[in-house]
Amino acid sequence: MRRYIYCKESRRYVPGLWDVTAGAKIGTWLDEKYLHRGLSNDEASKRLGTVGPNVLDLKKPTPIGSIINEFSKPFYLYQNFMVWTWAPFWYYHMAIVNTVVRLTGGFVVAFFQYGSDSDLYRLMMMEGTADVVREGRIVTIDQTNVVPGDIVRLSPGLAYFDVCIIQSKRVLVDESALTGEVHPIAKIPLDPADSHLTYHAKTNKSSTISAGTIILECGEGEGIEGCDLAIVTQTGSLTAKGELLCDVLSYERHKLKFDTEVQLILFILCVEAAVLLSVVFSRFVVGTVLPPLLPTVFVVSVGISCKRLLRRRITCTDSRGILVAGKVRKAFFDKTGTLTKQGLNFISALEGEKLNKQSASKNGQNEIDIELQIGLSVCHTLSLSSDGVIIGAAVDRLGFSAVPGSQLVDENTVSFEGEKIEYLKKFVFDHHTMTQSVIIRHDNKVTIFVKGAPEAIRNLCIPSSLPSNFDAKARQSARNGIYQLAMATAPFTMDKSMSEVTREDIEKDLSFAGFINFQNAMREDTPSVIQSLREGNVASAMITGDNVLTGIYIAKQAGLIEPKKSVIIANHIREDAIEWVNASDDSPAESPKLSTLEFFCCDKALAMTGEVWNYLRKYDPKSALEYAKYTHVFGRMTPNDKVSIVSTFVEIGEITLMCGDGGNDCGALKAAHVGIALSDAEASVVAPFT
Repeated sequence: MRRYIYCKESRRYVPGLWDVTAGAKIGTWLDEKYLHRGLSNDEASKRLGTVGPNVLDLKKPTPIGSIINEFSKPFYLYQNFMVWTWAPFWYYHMAIVNTVVRLTGGFVVAFFQYGSDSDLYRLMMMEGTADVVREGRIVTIDQTNVVPGDIVRLSPGLAYFDVCIIQSKRVLVDESALTGEVHPIAKIPLDPADSHLTYHAKTNKSSTISAGTIILECGEGEGIEGCDLAIVTQTGSLTAKGELLCDVLSYERHKLKFDTEVQLILFILCVEAAVLLSVVFSRFVVGTVLPPLLPTVFVVSVGISCKRLLRRRITCTDSRGILVAGKVRKAFFDKTGTLTKQGLNFISALEGEKLNKQSASKNGQNEIDIELQIGLSVCHTLSLSSDGVIIGAAVDRLGFSAVPGSQLVDENTVSFEGEKIEYLKKFVFDHHTMTQSVIIRHDNKVTIFVKGAPEAIRNLCIPSSLPSNFDAKARQSARNGIYQLAMATAPFTMDKSMSEVTREDIEKDLSFAGFINFQNAMREDTPSVIQSLREGNVASAMITGDNVLTGIYIAKQAGLIEPKKSVIIANHIREDAIEWVNASDDSPAESPKLSTLEFFCCDKALAMTGEVWNYLRKYDPKSALEYAKYTHVFGRMTPNDKVSIVSTFVEIGEITLMCGDGGNDCGALKAAHVGIALSDAEASVVAPFT
């Protein structure tokens, strides 16, 4: 699948890589001369010789090929030996029965394998052409001849390679086949303010389109200046899609105790068969000790299980995961879209000066403050599809719809009560800062709006602008299960062009504007699922990026935490020590001792924040593991934190399950023994089960 070239310096073959970021900053890519010139034909040929064609060398499965592969397995040689043993000794009726059963079983197994291979081939197959900029003009070539560094024109359809957008007006993509993300996602071009930086796929995720993504909409203007352009960063097996395929094909099931024991059992049976054969001198005893049909029974049962799962709208891309699923002892769940319904309900928006008063709600009984209305109307990353549908995160869509007088005109304009508000710059949500921000022009004034987690906004605001009960209000809302965001604002006074303004320039010295409250509705079947797992001796826990108090509220509703148990939270790190607080009132709590942790947790439940988890992993891994065993809710967890939690349990030998709705859960879904992606996609390669 991957091309290797001979390196004279190291005297060995090395992967054929071409790093497009070597010696090139983002500013180089955004330069018009570079953008409009593209690669020369000679340079493209040179790179093609290094990295090879843009193909995923996956052979198309055929029914005959699947049958041949099945009957070529070593155990069929043993089965043939037993048939040849029985037939000459007039034990032909047993030989016939064995032959019929093993042929039937072999064909059934080959049929299921063919279906699984066909699904994978369909997900990975790429055929078509691409428009690329070569020597200053757009030419159409076969997509297999595209190389890293090529400037390509985006068009609706399948993305054949990993690209980074450098010029666009509107790009909407569907990533469900790769990540399980159920909603279309808007992508934006690289920010000129980052010209001094080097491109990185994770850092610049909002500008990256991975191979296998479906481009739903994009600009289709004429010429190099009028169309949407992107630079190819990876091709072939080095793309995100190629890496996923490599993971699937080279996947080795986590070693279980059963794997060791079954080898021992087979060895004992072989010894027994050898002894009996030497004593009785009858080859029939071998067939009694080692039944020839035993493997067929196991494999056919897995295939039948796949078919039954499909009837329940569960796609299985790796049937080996079915055998492991029955041994799960630790299950992790994302909150939003997994334990709760996918959508949110808008509750209220309350300005900072009225935190002690009744909430302002959408129903018109209490009018939302004008500043908050503008903030809700503009501080988002929503886009309009070609048919007028608003595309974007559920939180952004609900907040926007809560303001009756707001209307999305286009990518750069919002109408608020009949007045036009112009976007000057947008910064998408960042998981590390937990904020998103915009710069707008309204009434000849340039204003900054920043929206994000309350604790993140608090750190960005001028202390005098924060209400005295800010923290108490934020934690009480989270304690009541409310998903809360905070809004802040400031006038833009910098003497910089918008292309030079960075996120760090504007996300500081803000004035607090207010809170925006949403609520998740629990899925009807969540409590029964958690109860079934508990009855099956499977411990469950929640890993969420939301506030830990909100997670505790949902965990109690779902049955992850028993109602009679009080909850204490490992909340912060103070002077190299964990600060434990009671979830009910934030009062200091007794620090649980590791030696008596099991007894301590008989009437109490533990919860932990990402801050504490990362500190313990770094400085006290043993305590991190012991506390994690009894923790029911992990809050304020980044995607990397989710991976580390699942991986920690995998390393100690726990059989783990991770269930999420894709997107930010991709890493954890792959790290667990059993990954279940909840998605509307027919199949997703991010997890064995969809």
